[in-house]
Amino acid sequence: MDAVQFDTFGLRINRDVCFTTHDNKSHKGTADQQLKVLRQLVPALQQVLKPDEEILLAVRASSPMSWFEQLVTGWIIYYLKRCVLVFTNKRILHLPTKINFKPKASIAQILYGDIAEVKASGLFGRALKLKYRTGKKEAFNYVEAPEFKKLKALLLTLPKEGPPSEVGERHHLCPRCQSRLLPGKFTCPNCRLQFKDGERAIKLSILYPGGGYFYMRHPFLGVGDAIVEGMLLIFVIVGLIDALSGEGGQDAWTSVLILGVLLIIEKAQTIYHAKHYASEYIPEEGNVVPLTAPA
Repeated sequence: MDAVQFDTFGLRINRDVCFTTHDNKSHKGTADQQLKVLRQLVPALQQVLKPDEEILLAVRASSPMSWFEQLVTGWIIYYLKRCVLVFTNKRILHLPTKINFKPKASIAQILYGDIAEVKASGLFGRALKLKYRTGKKEAFNYVEAPEFKKLKALLLTLPKEGPPSEVGERHHLCPRCQSRLLPGKFTCPNCRLQFKDGERAIKLSILYPGGGYFYMRHPFLGVGDAIVEGMLLIFVIVGLIDALSGEGGQDAWTSVLILGVLLIIEKAQTIYHAKHYASEYIPEEGNVVPLTAPA
């Protein structure tokens, strides 16, 4: 495969690792697949990769999620939480993406020195499971099949030690200056880049049907939520009119109570999702221009 020329988009890629199969055989199809995954991430990776950092493998998966999030959202959550994991010789880069695997201008990192245990499990679905030295556990589920065998082989060769981070687990970086972002703070402490604010997302979720989803750039969820919440609100108002007029009797008040509870549950679900999506640190700006090249 040495004679085959590949456009690596200016990225530093370890071809002996990235462009080979799980049993270390050169394979053009594997190289083409890896380049297909990396192509959409080029601007983000060019900003965050260090000069002496090289890419070993890119893996498509779903970001960690709670069981409650899976319960209240359903199967669509696996598409909403899509991401790409880029393994390098220094760390794992976590890039949350849209449904089509285009990046959201959000980036997190996992230093090898923060990992206590790591394994790729295929028993109940393809997943990368991590345990950090802090004791916290995370799973990146639904690893795409083309990369899973290679991932299992790569894990055996990754550095077992390295410098730990200050937090000891996965943490987000500013896409403009690569500074560590602080939990619950939606302004970069270094360059002052503004991110989608969790408190504002909650307020919009309370005030407007689907408002939190639209603010967090989930328009399809926003439309669906606005329709459901709007219909429930109309039914509650109509029910109240009937109940207050005395025409519906006790049944009218029972109906209003049930619909009101459903409306509260729907609103609470929207608030929960909006707050959770804010933790991905999505910049307010559409395009983030780096201040300087990463050190």
